[in-house]
Amino acid sequence: MTLSGYVVAVLTGLERWEKNTEGRHTFPDARLAGYVTDLAPRLVVTARTDSDRQLAELLLGTRLASHSGGAIAYVTTTSAD
Repeated sequence: MTLSGYVVAVLTGLERWEKNTEGRHTFPDARLAGYVTDLAPRLVVTARTDSDRQLAELLLGTRLASHSGGAIAYVTTTSAD
């Protein structure tokens, strides 16, 4: 997830999604691999697998081009492997 172009959270396990009657999507297998805290950034890696940890460490705090209709955008990546 990006906020103003900076990666502030890394979610993995988004291959499967479900859509409710209001058009909102959920990702039942999603895992939070890491996030950035506060205004004085501190990276927190919460991943339990090596591949998720590598992806979080690679992306958190970096700037990525993203497309969104709002302040928060999702960026598709390939595996860190």
